Amino acid sequence: MVDATRSAPLDLKVVERVEESRNVVSIRFEVVGGEPAPFIAGQYLPIRLALPGRPIATYTISSDPADRRGYRISVKREPGGKGGSRHLHETATVGARFAAELPRGRFVLEAGERPVLLLTGGIGITPGLAMLAELARQPERPTVFVHACQSAEEHSFMREVVELTRAAPNLSTHVAYAEGSDEDIASGRCHSIGLLDRARLRSLLPQDAWMVYLCGPDGFMKAMRSALVSLGVPDADIRQESFGEAAGEVPRSAIAVAAEEPRDKAADVAAPMVRFARSGLERAFDGSCGTLLDFAEAQGLSPNFECRDGICGTCACRKLDGEVSYAEEPLEPPEDGHVLLCCSVPRGDVTLDL
Repeated sequence: MVDATRSAPLDLKVVERVEESRNVVSIRFEVVGGEPAPFIAGQYLPIRLALPGRPIATYTISSDPADRRGYRISVKREPGGKGGSRHLHETATVGARFAAELPRGRFVLEAGERPVLLLTGGIGITPGLAMLAELARQPERPTVFVHACQSAEEHSFMREVVELTRAAPNLSTHVAYAEGSDEDIASGRCHSIGLLDRARLRSLLPQDAWMVYLCGPDGFMKAMRSALVSLGVPDADIRQESFGEAAGEVPRSAIAVAAEEPRDKAADVAAPMVRFARSGLERAFDGSCGTLLDFAEAQGLSPNFECRDGICGTCACRKLDGEVSYAEEPLEPPEDGHVLLCCSVPRGDVTLDL
């Protein structure tokens, strides 16, 4: 794991820009005056942007971890053209300079010999690409790569995936278009038409102890996770990351975990109370959730977040009363009177504007 405590930002220069599909562009950076820090397949690059209220945006590194030329990120231009994606699409031309922090993130390919299912939707393919390149160098590790997208116009990295799988006999792929034609199948652009569902996954999933890496829009991941669990995949063997405009790790359901674990009434008495002022909820922070963000989600709330690592500041929430401490110091502290939910825990009773 790279040392994420280094304070000096990376000085990056855009050296290549590639249109991958109708709405996705890949941007390749080199590190000015130095070598790129190593990263683990699945990690992201926190990039500093000159945007009001958005000093840092996080983008998964889609290049091979063994490629020492620099970093590649692949950015989808979101409908409405808001935020960091629009900024990068418009300003990340060859020669442009950006500052970035060291690669970070816990949604990473784990070492070992267990077979792997990479299941991605839309722009969620980006961590899958880095993982696929890494797995291609592990011939003893069977890997199935399943990707779902809307149509051929939105199918990014088709040639790259084909070349990887042709060179590595342990890799196999299946691409599903939600909207496609018989010609798409005949030409090899995809293998099935329609939404991925339980029946399709059942036909693709070998009977073995597979580790699953799941990445894509929230709705896609909820449907796929439910289908996988119903097919007998242990929930604990599914790693997932959410992709909207940017990425953030999505934990196992804190509600389910809390429901499975017996409550200690004596511990409840001493547990700090967390009050969600706008929602009218008040609950004891009993230790079943690692952070205030996890705890809020366990109560059915949906705070904004992206990185879940104290980097982007998206989860900043106004604190009305009480104090918190940070399990992991944020890269930049929030403005006065606010807390970063993703890396904080209550030091006593606390009231949040949520």
